[in-house]
Amino acid sequence: MKIYHQTGHNWIWNIAALEEDGAGFGLIVSPVNVSQPKLLDLPTKIRGRSFFDPQTYLPRDVKGKMSTYSYFPGNLRSNVQTAEYEEIAAESARKCVDLQVHAKLAYITIPTRYFDELPSNHIQQSAEHIVDPFIAYYRSLEAPKPLLLTVVVKPIQITDQEQKHALLNWITSIYELSGVYLIFENNFPSKQIKDAAYLAGVLEFIHSLRMNDLEVHVGYANVESYLYSVAQPTSVAMGSYENLRRFSIERFIAAEGNQKRGPNPRLYSAALLQWVDYGYLEAIRTLYPNWHEVVEHSVYRPLMFAPGYRWHFTKPELYKHYFTVFSEQVAALPDGPTERITHVERQINVARNHFDNIEQSGVVLDSDSDGSHLPFWLTAINLHKKYLADLGL
Repeated sequence: MKIYHQTGHNWIWNIAALEEDGAGFGLIVSPVNVSQPKLLDLPTKIRGRSFFDPQTYLPRDVKGKMSTYSYFPGNLRSNVQTAEYEEIAAESARKCVDLQVHAKLAYITIPTRYFDELPSNHIQQSAEHIVDPFIAYYRSLEAPKPLLLTVVVKPIQITDQEQKHALLNWITSIYELSGVYLIFENNFPSKQIKDAAYLAGVLEFIHSLRMNDLEVHVGYANVESYLYSVAQPTSVAMGSYENLRRFSIERFIAAEGNQKRGPNPRLYSAALLQWVDYGYLEAIRTLYPNWHEVVEHSVYRPLMFAPGYRWHFTKPELYKHYFTVFSEQVAALPDGPTERITHVERQINVARNHFDNIEQSGVVLDSDSDGSHLPFWLTAINLHKKYLADLGL
C-alpha cells in the first residue's frame, strides 16, 4: 500500500519529507495551493509518482492559486451556473487533461463537483457535465496515462444501502477507469471517527471497488487510514494540518470568513494510533515508564523535546515526525489480506494496552487524545470479517 502526501498550505514540508526523509511515495497536488508554474517546476521524478486533484468542487470559487489554471470552470466563465456546464464542459475537460499530460503525472484525474445536499439526479449530472466530456477527450489520446475518477462519498452513501449500491454501480460501469480517487466526507464531531457501522461500510466500499479490479486511492484520511488498509486500498493519503486529514468544503470557499482560532498542537503516536495533545506529552514522559515506545524516535523527536522548544500547530517538526513514523508503520503492514487484518488487530490491542497503562500511571487523557476510538475500530474489523465470510472469502 502506497502513501501519498495530501498537499496544502506549507506543501514544501511534503517535498522535504519525500526528498530528505524518504517518507511517502508521491504527492496529491492541490491547485488551490500549488500554482501551475510551481507544479511544472517540480522534479520530474516527483511528478511521475504523483497525481492531480483538479478541485472543481465549487466551480465558481476561484481560490488561491486556482487562478493560474485555465481549465477551472470559474476561470472559463465568471459566476458559472449549473445550466451553463454543458457549454464549457468539453473545453474544461480538454484543458484539464492536457495539463496533466504535459505535467507528466502518473495518472489523469477526472474532477467532481461538491453538493451540500445530493440532488436526486446527482450521478446523472456528474456524468453529463464532467465525466462524459473527460472520457470523450481521453479516448482521443494516444497511449494516455491511467484514468482516475474523483468521488466524494457522503456518510449517507455509506450507511444507506440503496445509495451505496447506486454509486458503486455507476463507478464500476465506467470501463475506461483504472481507479478511483476516493474521498470520504467527514462530518463526525470527534477528531477520530467513532462509528463502527460507518467504518465497516467504508471497508466494504473500498473492498467492492478492489473486487472490480479498480485501484483505490483514499484521500483526506486521518489515522483511520490505517484501519482502511485491511480493505486493501492501493494507497492512502497523509496530510499535515487537520484540514488535510478530513475533507471539508470550507477549504475551497474563496471568500474567507472570520479566521478560526488555531488548534492545539498534537503529536502523532504510531503505537497509540492517535494524535495526542502536546499538553499531555511531558506528563507521559514523566509518569509513564514506557514513554519512549509511544513517542517514537525520529530525527525530529530530539528537536521537539529540547529545552525551550515552543509547541505550536504551525511547527514543521510535528508533521515531518508524523510523515516519518506513519510511513514506517504502513511499510510494516503484511501484503496478504488475512495477515494484514491480524496485524492491524494486534496493533490496535497494543495501543489499547498502552492507553490502559498510561492512565494507570496517572495521565488522564481527554476523548480526542485517548484510545476511545479503538473499540470502534475492532468492531468494524469484526463486521468486515463477517462481510468477507458471507462472500465466501
